[in-house]
Amino acid sequence: MSTEFKLYNVKKEELFNQKKRKEREILLEEMVLYALENGNKPAARYFNTYPSTVRRWVKIYNEKGKEGLKYK
Repeated sequence: MSTEFKLYNVKKEELFNQKKRKEREILLEEMVLYALENGNKPAARYFNTYPSTVRRWVKIYNEKGKEGLKYK
C-alpha cells in the first residue's frame, strides 16, 4: 500500500526556494534533526515536503555532517 503525499495550503512566501540562504540552512538542519528523531515520513508531513526530499538531505547530513547542509 502506497501513500500519496501532496503539498496542501502552501503560500508562495512559505516555499523553500523563496527563503533566504541562511533561513534555508536553518530549515534543512531542523528538518534533518526532526527526521532522525521521528522518521522521514513524519518529517515530510511536518515540513510540508516529500519523503524523498527528506531522505536525500538526511543522507547528505549522514555523509558530510552539518557542513553538507550549507550552500556553497
